[in-house]
Amino acid sequence: MISITKLAKCFLLLIISCIPSLVFANTYSAINYTITPGFTGSVPFVKVETEIKGQLSGKVVVDFPYKWGGVDYTKQIKNFKLDHPQGKAQLKKHSAIITVPKTDSIGLAYEVHQKPGNPSNVHETIIRKDLVHAIGNGIFVIPHALQGSDKKIDFNITWNDIPKDWKTLSSHSIARSFKFVDTTSKLLHAIYVAGNLRINQIVDTESPVYLSLYGNFDLPDASITSNLREIIKAQRAFFNDYDFPYYAISIIESDDPSFGGTGLYNSFAGYLPNKTMGKYLPNKSGKFLQYIFLAHEHFHNWIGGKIHNNEQEELNYWWTEGFTDYYSRVLALRSGGISLEEFIDECNQILRAYYLSPALNAPNKRIKKDFWRNLDVQKLPYYRGFIFAIYLNYLIKKNNPDNSLDNVMLDLFKNAEHKNFSTPYFEKIVKTYVLLGVSNDVSMFINKGKTIELNGVSRFLPLEKIKMGSYYLGCNRKAFNKEHIIKKIDRRSNAYKAGLRNGDKIIEWSSMSWQSEKSPDQIITIKTADKTFEFKPESPYKKNIIYQFKPNLSQADKDKIKIFFGAK
Repeated sequence: MISITKLAKCFLLLIISCIPSLVFANTYSAINYTITPGFTGSVPFVKVETEIKGQLSGKVVVDFPYKWGGVDYTKQIKNFKLDHPQGKAQLKKHSAIITVPKTDSIGLAYEVHQKPGNPSNVHETIIRKDLVHAIGNGIFVIPHALQGSDKKIDFNITWNDIPKDWKTLSSHSIARSFKFVDTTSKLLHAIYVAGNLRINQIVDTESPVYLSLYGNFDLPDASITSNLREIIKAQRAFFNDYDFPYYAISIIESDDPSFGGTGLYNSFAGYLPNKTMGKYLPNKSGKFLQYIFLAHEHFHNWIGGKIHNNEQEELNYWWTEGFTDYYSRVLALRSGGISLEEFIDECNQILRAYYLSPALNAPNKRIKKDFWRNLDVQKLPYYRGFIFAIYLNYLIKKNNPDNSLDNVMLDLFKNAEHKNFSTPYFEKIVKTYVLLGVSNDVSMFINKGKTIELNGVSRFLPLEKIKMGSYYLGCNRKAFNKEHIIKKIDRRSNAYKAGLRNGDKIIEWSSMSWQSEKSPDQIITIKTADKTFEFKPESPYKKNIIYQFKPNLSQADKDKIKIFFGAK
């Protein structure tokens, strides 16, 4: 009896000892951010004053902007301090541990400085004297306890002391000061832009779409606006989804002949080549390249957006990126945004890129490991997913010509509110349209990385097998790109056969080399001081078997392509 009483007392003491942590656990109700640009020094920066409100005491851990989208923000965060109440802030590499008495408000301040090199990649936090362009992940500190939380709190964001002629845009509002109630993911996975922007409303007032342009592009503003209107109309019609009360698009110029971007909450951000870099674009229509890029980014509103990816994010890139590449082109073909000839050329480019990829047979788990480390691995899920989409469309049509991959996509969207994307769930839906299912196909082609063969697809599409060498510049690539000079030229290369020699200084070049889909079938034109050289950058060594659409297609062949991709 005595031992039981002692045990009960010990248990009671244990409960009592836990009560303070239960009663005084920190709770959060609101966070206010005030962003003030600073241009006094040689490096532009913004000061971010943060007020965290709630029932707070003891230790509060706040996370600094760290890594997102392959970008590291660590070195941009400077001069962190605790404003109120009196307490202690212990700085770690990616966070601060703040110790305070019981309070309903904690005030912090820190600066975010421009990164060296004046980047234009919209994953970066860009701070110039005429532009602030940031993803929430790259500018806001948040309490660690709210990371990944479903709790909705009040957010208040204010642009302070910005020039009168500056305009503002975000994933939530175009106002200089605004409020919203949501989770931290909607705060962080969003854009925040201020500067010398050209902002126009490009869709009706009931569901406004705002387009912000910064800089001068290879194509006029009117062309960008027209393309986006057409893309938005076609993609929303495909899903029959018009539930977008507000939407924002931010496009900035890049001093690099490339395109890039990211889909975000209620928005997407991207960069396009400026006028100077336009001359380095390939011999394709600038409108076409821009159109495909914008269509890809906007389609992420559904793939990876409304159709949420599960926690296996990188392992599903074959779907989020590959299927997005597929549908951005297929829907553009259906809507007339690109021609059939442009569509066929794009398919051939991706077919070449896939079958000639140095990472062709990499297993899916390597994509998770090396996506941000190796460019060939990074591009593989785009190619693999695109080819796998063609293969699945074939399997579905073989079973029933009236069905297509569209049925699978629309089923995923129909159930998206209650079901995130996962490979098993995807396989379950596909089995509705392919009697034998595709579990073995996913295992072989996606997980294990076996080469996707399209022999059966030739029943539906005019494809042929040809032999082709991989992309091979034939000289030192670093010297070519950085020093603009020919070094270590290979005597067996097509560059050498065209007449290029070591020491030749490059004045100008034009090719597809701005893309990572480097095609050996392209023509590279290189101008030196006294001569122009043209050659195909194809390796003279090993030749690989690849699939391509047949040349000189008949009208019947073209009709087969349209039918297969739902364009007729």
